[in-house]
This record gives sequence, structure tokens and C-alpha cells, in this order.
Amino acid sequence: MPQSYGMKNKYAFHQNLDEIHELYQKPTLDTYIKYYTRHYQRVKHEYSYVHDFSNSNAFLPLSFLQKIAPVLKKHFKIKVLIIFRDPVRRLYSELSHHYRKSHILQKKYISSREYFRSYLKMGDYSMNCEFVKRIKYYKSNFSTLSIVSEDLWGGKNDQLAKLSNFLHFDIKNLWPNCYYPEMGTKAPHHEYLADQYESDLEDLTDDDLSFGRKYLAKYYDQWYNEFGTTPWRC
Repeated sequence: MPQSYGMKNKYAFHQNLDEIHELYQKPTLDTYIKYYTRHYQRVKHEYSYVHDFSNSNAFLPLSFLQKIAPVLKKHFKIKVLIIFRDPVRRLYSELSHHYRKSHILQKKYISSREYFRSYLKMGDYSMNCEFVKRIKYYKSNFSTLSIVSEDLWGGKNDQLAKLSNFLHFDIKNLWPNCYYPEMGTKAPHHEYLADQYESDLEDLTDDDLSFGRKYLAKYYDQWYNEFGTTPWRC
């Protein structure tokens, strides 16, 4: 991930500010297509693709994907890449981030870990936990590749080669990942990745991990049943 993806991006924050305002003020499929079509024309001399890695894409329902897929395919050759991290650690990072931003949560729970355990007991988990369901949603509509984060950055199971083949681009180097290896509060402060290294307010204990995996066991089982692998062995 070169510097152009940062806040000083000459493409996304200088040349097309009006287009960004239009995209967010009129969030329709037409403005979305218009934005990325113009954006590609702007960057094609330097980059092979444009991309949308918005986290909110994980929450798009199947019915919506089915509706927009035929329209998008008229304008773009779409490839969907989904990178998955250990379900328990990923969930804690998400909840810890919410805890850090919310005075309400901070008043209700004495720590992010207490909030994490309380959330698990509720049993009503977000779509972010539904790894296999999300893969099936996208795979039924677009060319889709699922990658295990720990394998990709750990150089395991030919994940980098699979990613290169999928994108038809020989990837030589990966941008750093603050979540690999897992270091919790001691994660390195890589440039542009504050959303990662600031997320974990505490370090999960072995007991926290076991507690989380007990409640999220079905998601680990679903992954094994679908792929026959256990990338996040306890």
C-alpha cells in the first residue's frame, strides 16, 4: 500500500473533492458508478484497478447484492477480496474500538474486556462474525476470493500466490499488518494504520480467548465445514 492511499492522496483528496461530496451526499448506484468510472480514468496511467474496501460492504444483504450485481457488471469487471482474521481477536478489536469512542460504554463497563465478555453472552452478533455466510453472499454474485489474514502475512498455504493469481498481478511485497503477529497493545505503529494499532485497549488473556471461542464456536465450525481447514487453532 503506497503513500497514495494515505490522507495526502493526490487522487482522492485533491483532484476530485467535488466528486467525493457528490458520492456521499447522493449515495445512489448511479453516483457510485459515476465516481469509480471517473476515478479509474484519473488513475489508470499509474494503477491497474480501482477498489472499494469499505467495511460497510460486509453488511450488504444478499437481496441487495443480487439487485446491483447485473448493473455493476455492465460497467466493471468485479473481483471481490475478503480477508479474514481470527474471529475472537477480530471481534475484540472491533468492540474495543467502539468502547474507546463511547462514553456510554465506558460508564456501563469498567473495561473493554468486560464489554467484550458481556457482548458475547448476549448472543446477537453482527454480520462481521458471519464469515462463511458473507463469502457465500458475494460468491453467488461475483468472482470472490477469501484469504486468511494470518496465513497471508505469515507466508503460509500459498496465500500470496493465490492472491496474485486472482488479481492477475504479481505481488512482491505486502504492506505491514499491525495484527500480524498478534501483539495486542504492543502492536507496532505503522504509518496510516492507526485504526489497527489503536484498536486494542487491553491484551486478551488465554482465558479471554477460550471464553470467546466457546461463544463463537459455531463460526469456527462453519469455516471448517466449508473449507476443511482450521487456520485459527486454539
